[in-house]
Amino acid sequence: MKDFPLQSFYGDIHSSYDRINHIFTFGRDRAWRRQAVIELLKKAPDTVLDLCTGTGDFVLEVARNANEDVELTAYDFSPDMLEVAREKFSKLSKREKIPPVTFLEGDAGEMPFEDGTFDALGITFGIRNLVYKNSRADRHLSEINRVLRPGGQLVVLESSRPENPVWRLFNTLYLRFILPYLGGLISGNLKAYQYLASSSKNYYTIREMNAILEKAGFEVSDSRSLFLGSVMLLILEKKQKEIVSLDKANSGYED
Repeated sequence: MKDFPLQSFYGDIHSSYDRINHIFTFGRDRAWRRQAVIELLKKAPDTVLDLCTGTGDFVLEVARNANEDVELTAYDFSPDMLEVAREKFSKLSKREKIPPVTFLEGDAGEMPFEDGTFDALGITFGIRNLVYKNSRADRHLSEINRVLRPGGQLVVLESSRPENPVWRLFNTLYLRFILPYLGGLISGNLKAYQYLASSSKNYYTIREMNAILEKAGFEVSDSRSLFLGSVMLLILEKKQKEIVSLDKANSGYED
């Protein structure tokens, strides 16, 4: 399987990424992240990893709402996106008293953390990049499981294929004919937004994603369908069971 050049994509669109996200979600992405943060902090974790942090919106929202002594780590493979995240943190920390955030660049398939390092892990609009037509999908899911402590919480906010056929048709048309071209016009990288639109349009339903994560070693605590099924919010806990490969989890799924 030939993987998409994701690092190149995100390096090219980092400066306009937030603006385009807000436009294409009608500003709802902020509210969805807040919901994810509320769920992540319910058990008052001491150590939190924001995986695929991107421009840092999620980890900064965690920092604004967490206890002062929480240890926050933001991890991403794109140095350009991380630089935006660091700048945001610097500006926010001058206005508000928030806990420090450690920003690290690296591969989600080879994270430099000990087993069971984190009490909670959040990944917002990033897990799609790790599993959608990705040859290392199994490795990515295994690493997420490994760095969480037993019973640790995983919170996933991601695009979803709507199950309602009418809304799915509208969603498909929107992602096929509007988002990639307008996103490409604003960002200057059409291919990046063609990938983002295609991966959103063809991604799993909420039930399919729950099944994949359960087979990857997690237990679903709650799952919510947002924006009429175009977005999913999943709350899971790490369980101690044999991890089944993504190929088996995907059996019967049609792209």
